[in-house]
Amino acid sequence: MSARITLPAGLLIAAAALVAYDRQKIDPEAFALDPATVLTAEAWNNVPFTAPYIPSIAPMLEAQREHPPKGEPPCRPSFILWLGNSQLHFINRFQKGEHVAPYWLRRSLPCPESTVPLGVSLAAANLQEHYVLAQYVQRRLPLSAIVLALSFNDLREDGLRDGFSELLDEQDREQVGQTGVGAAILARAQAAWQGRDRADENSGIEGSLQWRLETRLDSALAAHWPLWADRPHLRLVLSGDLFRIRNAVLGIKATTLRRMIPQRYERNMQALDAILAQARARSIPLIAYVIPIRPDIAMPYDPAEYASWKQQAARMVAAANATFLDLDSLVPSEDWDPPSSGDVDFNHFDAKAHELLAAALLPHVQALSVGVR
Repeated sequence: MSARITLPAGLLIAAAALVAYDRQKIDPEAFALDPATVLTAEAWNNVPFTAPYIPSIAPMLEAQREHPPKGEPPCRPSFILWLGNSQLHFINRFQKGEHVAPYWLRRSLPCPESTVPLGVSLAAANLQEHYVLAQYVQRRLPLSAIVLALSFNDLREDGLRDGFSELLDEQDREQVGQTGVGAAILARAQAAWQGRDRADENSGIEGSLQWRLETRLDSALAAHWPLWADRPHLRLVLSGDLFRIRNAVLGIKATTLRRMIPQRYERNMQALDAILAQARARSIPLIAYVIPIRPDIAMPYDPAEYASWKQQAARMVAAANATFLDLDSLVPSEDWDPPSSGDVDFNHFDAKAHELLAAALLPHVQALSVGVR
């Protein structure tokens, strides 16, 4: 077969394969989770008060400003920022009508109409991201308290994910950068974002003739070729497949021991110290809790590292006059996905466990007299 035929035929086959590959629709928040584990967002009187994605944070806060909570005396409008990871917004073996922990906490408080637990939870959120999110929310809403989920596994994560580049405005960045920890977090993030701004993939050459030409060409191709416009999704699908291949080749499973990464651990614990210091300086009560982990299978962490971390976190929280709760054994085995169903999930539990988590936090939140004059 001549090159005149083989080249066009190869291009057609490749294009068809890409179109078929692009049809795989995946949710990055639910990647590698059992389909029965469902993301749940909460609203009260049709006003959202949880945000499980970066793009949902600003609209949720805006909705709270536009429809501020109201309550009859002795109740008063109050916001509690609850920072967590995906454990806070996923329900395992979900059934219609079930709710996540921020809903149950709100419903159980003396003034549910006026006391709002703002559930801001990102998958695998690290403490550096929590530090920035706390600053972001405090700029927009007055906080009466902070509830902070502590996850040992998420200390292996580092820096700010790309979505923060669009979330943070100049004032946010200025405020975060006022501390040494915040300035270091932003410096590393901005270095990673340079030329990779998701709002403009050509931002690294902005203002040049090349930038103008590439921007016009990119817009024209995206308008007439859906596959071109869908490149971010293709990258996501490819990353997911590469992740699976790597795990298969190296024999990595959910139960594989995960060693701590010292540099990331240190940066995240510095961020925890900064969160505690700022809450104390602003007289915002803070409750930090170690998140539940399933008790029926050996955890994928070094027991000595895990115990040492909990002791360090407890000392730091106590030194800041905040409340520390160890809830890692709170949720019993039956509220986790059975191991026989496939790969083991150490992070997400069922709706009953969400009620248990809210109930465990309730007396400590009530002790702060939040929402009551």
